[in-house]
Amino acid sequence: MDFFRYVFNAKTFTNSDWMPYLIGGLCFALVFVFQAVALYTIAGREGYKNKWMAFIPFFNTYYIGVCAQKNKFYNVSAKTIGLAAAIVEAVLVALYIFILIAENLLKSGNYLVTEVEVYFGASFETYVVSDNVPDNLKWAAWVYNYMDTYIVGILRLVFFVLEIILLICFFQTYACRRYVIFSITSVLFPIMGILFFIVRNNKGINYRDFIRAEQARQYQQYQQYRQQNYNNPYNQNYNQNPYNRNPYNNNTNSGSGSDPFDGFGGNANGNGNSGNTPQDDPFNDFDKQ
Repeated sequence: MDFFRYVFNAKTFTNSDWMPYLIGGLCFALVFVFQAVALYTIAGREGYKNKWMAFIPFFNTYYIGVCAQKNKFYNVSAKTIGLAAAIVEAVLVALYIFILIAENLLKSGNYLVTEVEVYFGASFETYVVSDNVPDNLKWAAWVYNYMDTYIVGILRLVFFVLEIILLICFFQTYACRRYVIFSITSVLFPIMGILFFIVRNNKGINYRDFIRAEQARQYQQYQQYRQQNYNNPYNQNYNQNPYNRNPYNNNTNSGSGSDPFDGFGGNANGNGNSGNTPQDDPFNDFDKQ
């Protein structure tokens, strides 16, 4: 499928009939090699059989599911999803080839008329089937006008859904922390093989086991944080902290504090004033004659 995406992108930069297929073929071959080597490496490390499938088109789509079999999508195994994606991909490629044959037959008989369409200020040339198509090429005109729009369009949507599910299972197995961004990038851009090559040395794991391990790790960090911050003897309440007590603010059992200056101003015997006993006048001697 990526081959036709490369061809379509190359057609926007050249008007040649064969150059887009050459450019698309070279780009596809380069990315395909990265993907095949990555799957072969993963299969060898994980012990999966039939590693040769990684180098065969359509089989390698199924083999993505084989390498991602440690994860499921709603109880559907990744191998089953890979098999379904491989079948739809093969049918799509066959239909694409059929459409290209019909297009070339119409072009060779000059039954395609060039029209210029403008999108967002940019001009694009498109081909429209003329009205004078002979009866022996009516089927080609129908294929060119309707097959790509309806049949291929529906199958392309089905393959898109299967592909993204398959990629989610694969990257959940070998890139748990980044499986979302890797899956979306692989679908939007034809660089899936390069991303496979990047994660080829990662050990495959079950995503649910990874989530449980992450939760256990976070819980352990939380417990360590509590022990460091809430079990500190100097960070407890008033009654338990020996350095949070005021010795001058303690009350006696009777509820009234003793006066530290009570001994001053007493009688001659050094006793303080008690009851109704009058105090001695310090100027009493000056009144005597």
